[in-house]
Amino acid sequence: MKKPFQIHALMCVYNDCVTLPLALDSVRDSVDSIVVADGAYTKYYRHFLKFDKTVKPWSTDGTLEMVEVFKKKGLPIKLIECPDGKPWTNQVVKRTALLDAVPPKDWFVILDSDEMLYGNIPGGIHEVMSSGCIQGHVPLFNVGLDVSGFKPFWHPRIFLKLPGMHYERKHWLICDFAHRVIEETYPSWGTNKFVLAHLKIFRHHRRLAPHMSYMLDMGAKGWLEPEAKLFKTEQALSEVKEWKSKTKANWLT
Repeated sequence: MKKPFQIHALMCVYNDCVTLPLALDSVRDSVDSIVVADGAYTKYYRHFLKFDKTVKPWSTDGTLEMVEVFKKKGLPIKLIECPDGKPWTNQVVKRTALLDAVPPKDWFVILDSDEMLYGNIPGGIHEVMSSGCIQGHVPLFNVGLDVSGFKPFWHPRIFLKLPGMHYERKHWLICDFAHRVIEETYPSWGTNKFVLAHLKIFRHHRRLAPHMSYMLDMGAKGWLEPEAKLFKTEQALSEVKEWKSKTKANWLT
């Protein structure tokens, strides 16, 4: 019997071969599929070149080969490569490509390549789905050398895919068809059945140094992604159009 919906893990990667196995292995038994988007985005790539002139817009450290290894082991992984061998426009566009791979009414979990989930993951996802909310927060720990890493903060990571859902302006702002920020507009359910561990400190030093430098620069500028104006992809527009036709909600914009 076909399931009424599926659960997907969405993951951005770029030269993350050190931590990627931990991320993939932590969700392999808890989701129906894993969607991976590879490649740098333009501003980050230009910044990375200041540290290493040999880097490419796509992963070259064994990340892509590792994805293939996990696929051969039976993990249902869909790989989205950087467009035409060029960097993504920005992180908003890259992350929206992940959302476009999820059909409306399915659920998804956001997991970066330097993170892993630990605990009763299926139980936590089911708790959020049963709450009546369309999003769920989980405790996030920044694992590192500072004692503050032992203090969790709640982060939205579990979502029901809505028609026209997309990212805007900042790399964590998921919006609905009307450009409303999901986290600020819709009720959320917090589950502590599992936790999310952030393993940034374990990244390879060739990736960590430029990454931390870039993040400091983005933070100083308010985290606004370059060229991340209000937009919707063709996939998002198609989803909204189909939804309107089925619900006859012609009053929606």
